[in-house]
This record gives sequence, structure tokens and C-alpha cells, in this order.
Amino acid sequence: MQVDVIEALEDLQALKGNWDRIYEIDPEAHCFLSSTWLSSWFASRTLPWFVLAAREEADGAYVAFLPIQIGTGLDRGKGFYNIVAMGGSYFAPYTGILSDPAHADASAKAFAEHIRTFHWRSLHLDGIDRSSARIGRFLDHFPPEDFTGDGVRHPARIQNATDRVDPEIHLHVTLPADFESFLSEKLRPRVRRNVRLGLRKLDGSTTLRVTHGEGGAGGADLATLLGLWEKQWGQRGPGHARYVLDNARSVLPDSLRDGDLFLPILWQGETPIAAAAILLDRPRKSLMCFLSARDVTIRDLSPGLMLHALTIRWAIENGFRIYDLGAGNYAHKYAFGSVSRRIEHYRIDTRTGWNLGERLDPHCLSLVLARVKDLHAGGDQNDAEIGCRQILAVEPTHSGALALYRDIAASRTLWQQIWSDDAAAGDQGSADRVQAERQCRAAIAENPGDFDAVHRLSILLLLRSEAGEAEAEIARALELRPTSAAAHCTYGNILAATRNFEAAVIRYDRAIALEPGHAIAHNNRGNALRHLGRPDEALSSYDDAIAVRPGYEQALANRAALFDEEPDMLPPLSHVPRLPPNV
Repeated sequence: MQVDVIEALEDLQALKGNWDRIYEIDPEAHCFLSSTWLSSWFASRTLPWFVLAAREEADGAYVAFLPIQIGTGLDRGKGFYNIVAMGGSYFAPYTGILSDPAHADASAKAFAEHIRTFHWRSLHLDGIDRSSARIGRFLDHFPPEDFTGDGVRHPARIQNATDRVDPEIHLHVTLPADFESFLSEKLRPRVRRNVRLGLRKLDGSTTLRVTHGEGGAGGADLATLLGLWEKQWGQRGPGHARYVLDNARSVLPDSLRDGDLFLPILWQGETPIAAAAILLDRPRKSLMCFLSARDVTIRDLSPGLMLHALTIRWAIENGFRIYDLGAGNYAHKYAFGSVSRRIEHYRIDTRTGWNLGERLDPHCLSLVLARVKDLHAGGDQNDAEIGCRQILAVEPTHSGALALYRDIAASRTLWQQIWSDDAAAGDQGSADRVQAERQCRAAIAENPGDFDAVHRLSILLLLRSEAGEAEAEIARALELRPTSAAAHCTYGNILAATRNFEAAVIRYDRAIALEPGHAIAHNNRGNALRHLGRPDEALSSYDDAIAVRPGYEQALANRAALFDEEPDMLPPLSHVPRLPPNV
């Protein structure tokens, strides 16, 4: 079976007819695999995305689709890696493979084989219906000698002291042929009584009314729903709320345009008291409550219960047979005679812990470069340099990575010059430092916010034994960039030069907390601890420096000097740890 990679939005949209035909006949399809939903989702993405499309013949129609997206992660001191996730994660509650049932096995195998041609360390399969046999067949093609994998569980959400909500439990109601049967067969007597009472209030009220986005009001009704949702949920988790609202504003208007979104709103006068975004899956005669919100100050009417009842009545009248209440086993969802099922999440990881092919995926180089620039701006030159090297290993002429790598290398060269023994002694070293100081001061005069220039000036002043001026400059540098591990280390060096070793250790600790792989900070911390008469801690710091940078000559020399000063610390020969080899 041939697998093509669709990565342009216009190419994906051109497949709508083919896609919709498979969507119609696939019993595992759902609204989050529709062409409308995925086109809208991918149009709003910053991560690289792809659709793997399978067909039997080069000129034949596609028989299966797998939407995916690629992200990046970072292991400090080791480099970046890639993650492949399902298309729609982590906003859509369901994901999956869309397939003609007659070709489900062959396409699952073909997709598994093709996805292994990408470069990734971890494959995230989230939002998988446990009943999906094709995902199991897909997973069978990641052999245990090369991959590790298992299901993962998401933690329960704690609503209050007694209510723990499992987000992996999804509930749905099978709807009968008429609403009266629903009331009598699905609802408990008390709930049934409350629903009937609420409907009578609605029918006989001059202030209560329900709208469905009629007369071209869908856009305004969507804004009403999102405003009500933000009011109810926004303060509980502002970051998550922004994520939900941004994504909803990106994808729901297209569902509304294509007639795949039902927007019931319950009003009291001109005030909305409950609203929902209901996604429609017409081929499977199902609908899903995707987002809902209510006015929690209203107690006597149960607006949330009313809106569900009104939605179910509308659904039955329009021929729908499944009402999906979405994720989370909230107690109120069971009031409708719901049944539950579990949604699964799987992780497949490479056994090596590195990307397949031991290189970055070329589709994500721009993402990695953006993160490398952030690392560089934050003072993390080690990880920034590693990231540049990784990009250049894939694309040796990458202009952005080359420019940044040269800048990092130039900074490192200057650092090595002003700290080397040769630079610290002799007229030529002194002349180099004078020129460097002049350049720093000129840069600061032009741009007082130039962190690198201020930081370098503090080092030059320390080398000139101007510790007071050096401390003033490093303090200013940390005002500009308080999370710079290198600057905290420099501050420690300045404090150590004035024999304030206790304060120096605190600064080195801060540098290490920000950048655990900062070998210089580990080494210099050991020196300060030696001066404080704490040899055991000093030894530990030197060992940490050597573990981070095998072959680090200064740390090795300092460690040896410590044993000369404290011979009782030498372990028996049989217990001497093996140091890492020089590299």
C-alpha cells in the first residue's frame, strides 16, 4: 500500500470529497476526524502537521488517513528531540485513524511503517477509544526490540473534597425514537419531574426562551457561549482557559459555517443563563456536547439540566440516536441514563532514548531555532550551542543556526581569553582586555539594555581587580536577565574574589539550579567550599563538575589538590570511583 504525505492546507482541502466518502463509511469515524474539523485545526497550528494518506494504487483514491503533528522537547545538556502526536491532540477529546473498513488492517500496517521514517523519540497516541481494534494493529508494528510502550493514565481532577473526576471516562446516552420515551425510560423519577417542570416554565414564560443560532445569529451566539464559559471556568485555570478559548475561536466557526455545530442558548430576558456547543456527526446520527457553561448563581431553575433536556429533545426530533456528554464522569451526567466507556492514551518511545536516526526531524528546524534563540537570550549558551549543532547536522547551510552558532562561539572565545592564564598575565593579554572593555562600554552606551556587554564588562573589571565596580555591573546584568545561570556564576566569582565565600556559594547554587549542567559553577562552588573548610561538599562539587564535563582539567586538578590538602579523604583503592574518560 502506498502512503503519501499531505502537508499543505490547500492539498488537504482538495481531498475533501475523498475524505468525506471515507468518513461516511468508517464506523470508527467521529466529528474530530471530519474534514471540516481537521482543516480548521491544522490551519490554526504553529507545529508542523501532516496527514498520512494511504491508497492501493498510485492513481487510485485514498482509502485511509492518519493526521499527525510534530513537536519538540529538550533534555538539558543533551539536546532537542521530537514528539509525534495525533492530529487534534490535545484539544479534541478523540483522535484516531480514518479508514475504509475493508482496508483497515493494511493501512494500519502501512501507517506504522511510514511513521517510522520520521525522526522522533516519542509517539503520543491520545484520545483513543478503547474499542478501536485498528489502533491495536497499528501498535503491533512497533517491535519491542526497538521500542517501549504502554498505556498511560491521566490524573483525576479534584472538584471538591468528595468529588474526583476521571477525565478518561466518557459518557453517552442512546436516544429512543421520541422524547416522551426518553423521559420515561432514561430518567429517574426526581430528574424526570424536574425536567417536566422546567419545560413547563419555559413554555409558559415571557422571560425564559431558547435560541438555536437562527437567522444568521450563530456568530453572536458562539461569542455568547464562550463569554459565559470564560466567566464560569476562566478563573479556575487561566492558562488552560486561554488555550480552550483560543482553540475554540479557531475551529468552531468553520463547524458552524458547515452546519456541523448546534448552539442552544437558554436566556432569561436578555441574559444568557446556559449555553452549549454541540458538534453534529450526521453519518453516525450522533451529537456531542463539546463545550457548555451556565450561570452558577441561578439555583431555582437548574439551567444546565434544562439545556441538556432541550438539546436531547431537539436531537430526537431531528433523527439523532447518540448524545455524547463528553469527558469526565461528573455526577450530573448520569442523570440522563448514561453509559460510560474509557478513552485510552498510549506512549511509544524509542529504546535508545534518542530520535530515530539520531537526528532532528527536518520539518521542525524552525521550531528548534526559535527555542534556541530563547535559550541564548536567557543565557543558556550550552543548550543553545547544542541546538545549533543539531540543526546544522540536518541542514549544514541553515543560515539562522549558522549565525547564532558563530555568535555563541565568539562569546565563548572572548570568555576563554579573559579567563585563561595567558590572558591574565603579560602585556598582550592586558591589551586584549583593554580593547574588550572599550568595546563593551561602547556597546552599553549605544544600548544600556545589552545584557551580554554588561555581563562581559563585569568580568573584565574583576580581572582588573576592580571588584566593587564588577559587582555593580553584574548586579545590573542580573536586573536585565535574572535567570542567567552564567551571570549568577560570575557574581559568585566576584564574591569569591572578595573572600565572601558564603555568599559566593549561594550564587553558584542559583546558577546550578538554573542550569544543572553548568560545569564552571560546580567547580567554582567546590573552590569556595574548600575555603570555608567544607571538604566533603567541595569534593562532591568537583565530582559533579567532572560528571557534567568529563576531562574538565581545572576540576580534576582541584580535586587532586583537595586530596593533597585532606589525605584522610582518599578512599581505599578498591573503592576509588571510575572517572569518565576524557572526550
